[in-house]
Amino acid sequence: MKRELLRSPHAMLVAALLVSAFGGLGACQSSEDDAASGTPEASGSPGRCVYTSAFSQAEECREYTGRGWTAATAEADCKALQGSTFTGGERCAYPETLGRCVLGGGTDDAYAVVFPGGDASQCAATQRGCEMFGGGQFEPDACEAATEDPGIGTGGAVFQWPELVCVEPEAGEPAGQSDGKVCTFGAISGCTEPGRRFTDYASCEPVFTQRPYWPAPPSDYKTPSDDPRLSDPEWLAELAWVTEQTEACGCVCCHSENTAPAGPSNWYIEAGPIWTDSFNPSGLALAAGWVSSAALGAYPPDQNNGFSRDTAGLPTTDPARMIAFFEGELERRGFTREDFADMTPFGGPIYEQSLYEPSDCAAGEGVDAAGKVTWAGGGARYVYVMSADAENPGAPPNLDLPEGTIWRLDVPSSAEPMKSGIAYGEVPASTKQGYPADGPPEELVPGTKYYLYVLADVGIPITRCLFEISP
Repeated sequence: MKRELLRSPHAMLVAALLVSAFGGLGACQSSEDDAASGTPEASGSPGRCVYTSAFSQAEECREYTGRGWTAATAEADCKALQGSTFTGGERCAYPETLGRCVLGGGTDDAYAVVFPGGDASQCAATQRGCEMFGGGQFEPDACEAATEDPGIGTGGAVFQWPELVCVEPEAGEPAGQSDGKVCTFGAISGCTEPGRRFTDYASCEPVFTQRPYWPAPPSDYKTPSDDPRLSDPEWLAELAWVTEQTEACGCVCCHSENTAPAGPSNWYIEAGPIWTDSFNPSGLALAAGWVSSAALGAYPPDQNNGFSRDTAGLPTTDPARMIAFFEGELERRGFTREDFADMTPFGGPIYEQSLYEPSDCAAGEGVDAAGKVTWAGGGARYVYVMSADAENPGAPPNLDLPEGTIWRLDVPSSAEPMKSGIAYGEVPASTKQGYPADGPPEELVPGTKYYLYVLADVGIPITRCLFEISP
């Protein structure tokens, strides 16, 4: 299994839409609301919701299985989903299904997402998306006979850490800025030198592992044929500059017809007559810096060929100029900054993880007096021991080593994940110490509270809790 682990439509649905157990209106309302909207169904199902995933554009079906659902509350939940149709008193029915992801099983709020189809190659991604991202329980159907490991192991779409690659310039291009060579980080937030194309100097293959990709439809907004901008040389020159800046950076991997594996993800640079028409309004707000996307991570300009992303949402060597352009795009569509004042910052699960507040570890988790590190949730690629008040680890390259990190142990993408039970401060074979850079970590003090943060892969936490070593 290659990139498909992150690019499976079903995995993307679960990862993006079901990262919390009850997305949208998924949780039933209070008992007072239940009384106002009817009583729970005495038997059978209150209904099913067939809808189109906003990310994969594939059909999915939601069953309302908890006893707290009524036909009225289920239908209200369904209306919040894209292209949805609610049918009362029925369950999801398909000739073949991969299986179903049960969320909140055994509670009044429980529901299940049913995945139609019989392609067993999607089973591992679907199960992983359900259980690791969604926190649900996967019940296989066509996937029952699948033999592929649903975990993250060698050969899967493990996060590929960016590497700085320095190469000779393309024929006919000027010498590079690094002893004549052109140096580029192979990252979604990486950029090559201004005036050059990212795809000429870096591969998109690792980029696809660094951020979930799916082919999403572009905005249906179209510039009128008589728009004066189409004949304004000054404005067209600004558009050409924005295009050049975008083509220099890793985001082009998912936003170009020439590089996106199964079609561009929403906006793309070949769209016409003005390619920025393909942005949704929220995307324009990101590009203009009206809605924060800091959770997605960024390089400082001095490491990224002068490109920054601290104010503008797209990497640029001139943030004020980039912001001015996209503010103009928002203005011509009739939007103001106030329209996005209440919008959640970009980053989805990564942003939500930054807000997580840990509680005490369950019995058997943490670091014991003998230095044994244990956690729940399966194999891990990153194990952090941090001060109790440290920020949660976030996206590379600038948010993955928060202040207060005491020790981090990493597993390279070419190796199998590590199992619970490692020794604090030791570096087993096939692992490397991510922090400190040299020497052993500081000793842990009995009676002091620390933060254990364990990830199955970047952006996939499996244990996050506070512990202390008994004196």
